[in-house]
Amino acid sequence: MTKIIQKLIITSSDIERLENCSKRTANERIRDIKTYFKKTERRHKVTFKEYSEYTGISMEDLDPYR
Repeated sequence: MTKIIQKLIITSSDIERLENCSKRTANERIRDIKTYFKKTERRHKVTFKEYSEYTGISMEDLDPYR
């Protein structure tokens, strides 16, 4: 039985590929999501689940990017 390891944290590079946008727009999206979830510390990361909730994209649709 092999396990497939999936990423938990979404990066701006992932958002660039998902939304076909620029690096700057992806970074702005990350900042918006952090503000929405009240993540004030720089070290706080955005998860795929939070991204899914924020954008309304289902987790199944995000699986190929994990």
